[in-house]
Amino acid sequence: MSFQERKPVIAINTRHWIPGHMEGIGRYEMNMAVELSRLHPDVSFHWIFDRKPHVDLQIPANVTVHKAFPPARHPLLLTWWYEWTVPALLRKIKADVFLSADNINSLRSPCPTITVIHDIGFEHNPSDLPHRWARYYTEKTPGFIHAASKVVTVSEFSRQDIIQTYHTDADKIAVVGNGVADMFLPMPDEKISQIRTSLTGGRPYFFVLGSMHPRKNLKKTIEAYIQFRQGGEFDYPLVISGRPLWRDPFMNDLMQTGVFDKDIIFTGYLNDEAVAETMGASFALLFMSCWEGFGVPLIEAFACGVPVIASNATAIPEVVGDAALMAYPTSAGDIAAAMKRLVSDNNLQRELKEKGLLRAKKFSWTNSASDMWKVIESVLGQTK
Repeated sequence: MSFQERKPVIAINTRHWIPGHMEGIGRYEMNMAVELSRLHPDVSFHWIFDRKPHVDLQIPANVTVHKAFPPARHPLLLTWWYEWTVPALLRKIKADVFLSADNINSLRSPCPTITVIHDIGFEHNPSDLPHRWARYYTEKTPGFIHAASKVVTVSEFSRQDIIQTYHTDADKIAVVGNGVADMFLPMPDEKISQIRTSLTGGRPYFFVLGSMHPRKNLKKTIEAYIQFRQGGEFDYPLVISGRPLWRDPFMNDLMQTGVFDKDIIFTGYLNDEAVAETMGASFALLFMSCWEGFGVPLIEAFACGVPVIASNATAIPEVVGDAALMAYPTSAGDIAAAMKRLVSDNNLQRELKEKGLLRAKKFSWTNSASDMWKVIESVLGQTK
């Protein structure tokens, strides 16, 4: 019996969906899986984890959850998981399409695949990753793209980068961006005051969100903050949230000296609810990443009505439009000047809040899942 005579069976890789440890890819997997399943109750979905899932929500009736051994957190185990475990499971469930949203594809999949490649920063800045991971992605990504029926990426910037770097047919690549979770909303003044009192003794603060990864440019951000504070004119702390992904001697030294304890506050990893609260209570988001395929914190800040100072690099201008104050991420002086300008200009603060709220309306996980379903339908159509 063909899939035209039964419910389509869509398998989704959800191995990065680990509550309490998720970064951007995990959130993309989670929100895409949930929204696709919710929007299409007549479709059979299979969520595939590589360890026992700790899913803290009600599983829709049209979803089957699988734990596929082994936990894949090393290049060798990734090969085992994607090329042996997953294909066997896809054959067992008679999957019509396998959606893998973590930059990796199964080269031995028995069904058509859709792979999401968020960005290819590893091609341009391989030193940002440990050597084995940079080598893994550089060697494997062309094959992942070739094997896929469709490739999805999250911005037009990344789409063009993939086309130019790998000479990929433009028709093979679709853009399906990120969305904003419902919890990111403007916060009441009373709640803002409460959070600021807890974090910074009541002072408004700049917020930095993202894993402590070299491309997030935290060193230059802190250098800019120090320049911003010179002279003692502006008493705004810097609150930094995220977990360290790679070793960085500068960050290790900074966090151990205690020199900046009163002014630079490291929260460590925050769950989604805590991020929404910390973001919503901030004076502004400071997002100085050197390389992004998208930049989810940007649209989360917009949805909270929080002004944004953003890097003018890679996909970031595409995402923010005219709703952010831009700065060169490689210039601490330019970043510091933007911070001083925003603090000193109430009209600019108000303008950026208003533009950000409007910009945020362009991004929702429902819209993103609808766009992804069009890609899935196109792949299903190829198999008729």
